[in-house]
Amino acid sequence: MQTLISTTPKFDFQIWGQRLMARFRSHVVATDSDQLTLDDFLHQVEDELNAGLSVSDHDMIACTAGCGSCCRVNVATLSPEALNIAAYLRRTCTASELKQLCMRMRQMLVAINGLDDDERIATNQPCAFLNEERSCSIYPVRPLLCRSVTSTCAEACRAALRSNIFEERGTVVMNLFQKDLMDAAFNTLAQLWHESGGDSRSRELTAAVYPLLQH
Repeated sequence: MQTLISTTPKFDFQIWGQRLMARFRSHVVATDSDQLTLDDFLHQVEDELNAGLSVSDHDMIACTAGCGSCCRVNVATLSPEALNIAAYLRRTCTASELKQLCMRMRQMLVAINGLDDDERIATNQPCAFLNEERSCSIYPVRPLLCRSVTSTCAEACRAALRSNIFEERGTVVMNLFQKDLMDAAFNTLAQLWHESGGDSRSRELTAAVYPLLQH
């Protein structure tokens, strides 16, 4: 995927990340993992995004509920994000729904085991968290790197993802400000988790969440 030049005025992502870290250090670092919630952190990031995107930026983004075209790629997910997603699923799913979801996740893990990014796309396996309407069932708590991806043309996404691993993928034009902001938030959260004594490495989304739902 390729990006376009951001229409947002110059923004210092490093300074913003430092401020974000200072604000949430006590919240993330001093909180037991089983009590962790990222609601305030994610709201702060989304507020900054909405403040930074102009009306024309919003109008250019073609992403809508029910598309799901890009929801078949590997998504790097941090441990605190996975914990937040697992807690959300326990709150919002019935026991039967959770059982069915875990079954889909097991099947997904078998299908994508050992595959790199291009090979994963070639399997055409949709994300286990897409519901029957092809909308994201974990949308409020979706990973930061899911939030980083946008497109100005849904058909361009579909065309790029139809390409096989031996073909050059087509161009997908994204909003650069949104991508860079979410990347900065991801790096900030990884650093905060490292300071808490946790593993700051990321894992593929399904692989990160599935073990947490087994307890």
